[in-house]
Amino acid sequence: HYGVAHVVLVSRSGLEADGAEELVAGLQQAGAQVTVADCDVTDRAAVAAMLGQIPGNVPLKGVFHAAGVIDDTVITALTPE
Repeated sequence: HYGVAHVVLVSRSGLEADGAEELVAGLQQAGAQVTVADCDVTDRAAVAAMLGQIPGNVPLKGVFHAAGVIDDTVITALTPE
């Protein structure tokens, strides 16, 4: 929809993360090339190594941090408070 051609998904678990395979399949179906990397983003050296593997012909253009755990309610019930 937005013309994103390449996506790198990063998590500590890589493809073992819950829902990862479904997310990859959905992104591929939408036309994106998807790479999944297992990397602890709190480890500076690991992040540098992971970023170093991104090909120069597909430069990094954005970062979205989407990690989080909600264990007390469903997201639609959350309020700013």
